[in-house]
Amino acid sequence: MNRHVTYKGAEATPDIESRIDAVQSKLESAAPEARFAKYVVEATPRGNAVGLVVSMADGGSWVRQAVDSDWDRAFLEIERRIDRLAEGE
Repeated sequence: MNRHVTYKGAEATPDIESRIDAVQSKLESAAPEARFAKYVVEATPRGNAVGLVVSMADGGSWVRQAVDSDWDRAFLEIERRIDRLAEGE
């Protein structure tokens, strides 16, 4: 699956890149029909935000975001949302 990452107000660090890799791996397992993933990683006044837009093979899309005070919790929430995608929600 192809992916693109955009950073807004945040730096591309090895830690964030490895978190994106982990999310990507989970996404590929949970949604093998997915064809493209667009990540937006942003530091905002409200906290650290991770947005994810996924294009599916049938032309549909899946959009989720998470905001928390630290990157660990924001990425964990995105992974939880991918788990729910796998469960069909």
